[in-house]
Amino acid sequence: MRLTFISGVIVISLILETCVCEDDPDHDAKLRLYHGSMEEFSEIPFVEAELLLESSRFDRNLDTVIFAHGFTGHPGGPAIRGVISAYLSQGSCNVVLLDWRHQAAHTRPSMANSYLNWAAPNARKLGARFADVLRSLQAAGLDLGRTHLVGHSLGAQLFGIAGNNLIARGVEVGWITGLDPASTDFEGKHLAGKLHAGSAAYVDIIHSDPSKYGYKRSTGTVDFWPNYRNGPVWQPGCDNKPHPMFSPEDICNHNRSWQLLADALRFPGSIIGSHAKNYRVWKNYSDIERHAVTLVLGERRHNVTKGNYYFTTNSASPYGIGVKGL
Repeated sequence: MRLTFISGVIVISLILETCVCEDDPDHDAKLRLYHGSMEEFSEIPFVEAELLLESSRFDRNLDTVIFAHGFTGHPGGPAIRGVISAYLSQGSCNVVLLDWRHQAAHTRPSMANSYLNWAAPNARKLGARFADVLRSLQAAGLDLGRTHLVGHSLGAQLFGIAGNNLIARGVEVGWITGLDPASTDFEGKHLAGKLHAGSAAYVDIIHSDPSKYGYKRSTGTVDFWPNYRNGPVWQPGCDNKPHPMFSPEDICNHNRSWQLLADALRFPGSIIGSHAKNYRVWKNYSDIERHAVTLVLGERRHNVTKGNYYFTTNSASPYGIGVKGL
């Protein structure tokens, strides 16, 4: 039996035997390669991942972005449609979805039970398997240095574990973006079992819900803290009232992470963070100090100043307010 604190509720749960369903091809994870739009795509089973690079729609001259959804995610969900469509609109990279909807599904009597005893264990197992998939893709010609893994919530942890497994074999992914990485059952655990700064050559994190579902501590090469404050953090347009667990209102802050990334891609340069040691230092910065070291959300900068970046946003899209948010 395990006692776990999740979003204000103490959950007593039995450790149940879980299965990633890899023996059932219909329920195993798949890679979905988009052909320029959300409606046109091809799907490749995990066990045949190298076929991804044989597709006539895969351009080996471009960077590759792979997105992983979180708990209860599915291809028609808002996070996937929002992030995938934003990358597709750029037209400058191969866009792939790691579809693990069955392993991330609500399969138990309660949402908390499903998360703790199904989705989170599956994310760990799938992360280890995805490291093997990436090695197969690398052997087939994929440049991992030009591969960008973008994960929301549990998807961020899945990619972190995959990156950690690769690092242990002397292989490194170029870039992992964690969109409010899931904290429950991960934060405070050993580095090998979660996303952290050493999971890839470059790791950027957007912390939109540090008071509830997301990481509370800095963990990336760079960490973005939108609308941060002392005390409970909630994003403009969300509220701090009690709502049913995992309802749209309950995860409003958690979802803001992928919404900010999507806007950063659609409106380049509109979301900018100001570097500071911590929030207290940033809050007391002069105007000159806030503009001294900045970083645009959604971009990877070589020789970046590592650490925390703070900014404020609008309450609805377009969220970015440029330098006014510093």
